Amino acid sequence: MRTKTTLEKALKFVHNCKFIFSFKKNIFQRNLFSLFFFLIAATSFAQSGSCNALLIVENNGNIRSTPLDGTYYSMVLTNNSSSTDTFVLRSKNINASCTNTDASSTTSNVIINTDFIDSERNSLGEITLNAGESVNFYIHITVPAGTSIQKWSCNQIIATSKNCTNYAVDTVLHTYIINPVND
Repeated sequence: MRTKTTLEKALKFVHNCKFIFSFKKNIFQRNLFSLFFFLIAATSFAQSGSCNALLIVENNGNIRSTPLDGTYYSMVLTNNSSSTDTFVLRSKNINASCTNTDASSTTSNVIINTDFIDSERNSLGEITLNAGESVNFYIHITVPAGTSIQKWSCNQIIATSKNCTNYAVDTVLHTYIINPVND
């Protein structure tokens, strides 16, 4: 009788241990999933809230005329976030979707070349800025040979964050190709 009771107690103990360990495993799995979900959500929220930048043309000079040998736009990029960020620079021709500043038709707008350079005329592809830091750089506009004169070109200048997915700042340049005879 005594061995039967001891055996029953031992079986009950083993059963309770199985239950406790399987219960803790379930709690661990649920907590691990919740923790993983929380980390993804927090990272996404932190990234979306932490990226903040400003891209402007110095002195609001978004509209310029250029001779055939080109011109320069002076740009300022500011990282207004709380952490260091790297911005990838690119230019996109948007003649089909912009409005010329003189209200002329965009159907005859031309394509020009844009190059990003620093103050020492070194080529730029990206810029890294500390939190709160600003940098001046230039966009060198050149007119390809054979381009029609007295025409507009619209170019969107874009600085895309490497820290935050889908975060970018931009500005639009309106460049008028002047007639060199009238210059």
